[in-house]
Amino acid sequence: MDELGRTEWFVIGVTGMALAAAAHAAAGAAHIARDVLRTPAGGNPGSEGEGSDFRPDSGPGGWILFGTLILASGAIYHFVSGVTTVVKEVVHVTAR
Repeated sequence: MDELGRTEWFVIGVTGMALAAAAHAAAGAAHIARDVLRTPAGGNPGSEGEGSDFRPDSGPGGWILFGTLILASGAIYHFVSGVTTVVKEVVHVTAR
């Protein structure tokens, strides 16, 4: 069995992170859609309250954004470090 090089591990890592990001985005979108389609507590979907009981929505949107930023920063770091390593190997091999 052949050993995997840095380029193959880089591709595996980027692919895994992209799949994780896609699954996370799909789960977040489904959760947001479920919250949007939920009827208000009053029972009548078209009516809104008098405004006296207005509370800002503290739903999962902030956590989804936070998780996405963490995942994106990890993906960017992984991409940059992988590209740097691959470029160093290519330059080192061609310099010989």
